[in-house]
Amino acid sequence: MTLQNMKYIIEIANQQSISKAAKSLYLSQSTLSTAVKEVESSLGITIFNRTNRGITLTYDGEDFIKYAKEIVQQSDYLMNRYQHRNYIPMRFSVSTQRLPFAVRAFKKLLETLNLSGYDIAIRESPTHLVIRDVAIGKSELGILALHESHLDTIKKEFAINDLVWNELDLLNIYVFIRKEHPLAHRPMLSLEDLKDYAFVTYDQELNSSQYTEEIIFYEILNKNIHVNDRCTKLALIRGYDCFSIGPDLPNSNADTFHKGLGGIVAIPLKESVEPLHVGYISRLNTNLKPMAKDYIDLLKNEISNLADR
Repeated sequence: MTLQNMKYIIEIANQQSISKAAKSLYLSQSTLSTAVKEVESSLGITIFNRTNRGITLTYDGEDFIKYAKEIVQQSDYLMNRYQHRNYIPMRFSVSTQRLPFAVRAFKKLLETLNLSGYDIAIRESPTHLVIRDVAIGKSELGILALHESHLDTIKKEFAINDLVWNELDLLNIYVFIRKEHPLAHRPMLSLEDLKDYAFVTYDQELNSSQYTEEIIFYEILNKNIHVNDRCTKLALIRGYDCFSIGPDLPNSNADTFHKGLGGIVAIPLKESVEPLHVGYISRLNTNLKPMAKDYIDLLKNEISNLADR
């Protein structure tokens, strides 16, 4: 049984006539009759009842047509998907921790594109998934912000996966709270100041928590709210008296459902904490595509703006 035979039988069922189907497909009736007999013989069923008035589907025939249509539709989808991709002039993918400046650089990359077609992606993921995406070739670049004390350890993981670390800058750490927060007027904040407020933190797998882009771990704080994505974190910080700590968490006015909840302010953290090393990973001995290089230039600009803050 072939895919082509399935298509023939589906057309016969649609036309309710072998002669009409033959005319529609520009084939001989004998070719279609042979196709039907081959499928019926291989499956051990009868697909059509043949009468002087034409043909009708048997019970098995109706069941066969249902599944044959699904198979043909899936086949057509695969053909269209990958034949189309052959004509796409540019493909690019980047994976990143939940780093707003990486998303802003991607947005600016989109604004520069003047192509008839492209297939690009940005994936916000926990650290270990960023590493995996680049290692298996799912993404060309991986954007990371890493703790200085764990940098040597994670570099060993890069080496095991044949990845290269390219450092771009060091970023300072801020406390992010909404403008209406009781502490928003202060020029600096300490962890002691924040002890009565909830810390919004990203979930990380236990074996990779030291690789988080967040400079302070939730274990040392009394009140913690765990989230999986940046939009949820933004919504919580904008709507309640909780806080986040890191290098970047900009105001977001894209979600119209949260109008009136106020913006977010960045206040320096009083404690002396290690800066985050920001950079990107790529596969060893692999030349970057032009779009990847353009993205890195835009990323450098976004990071420079943060470093100058």
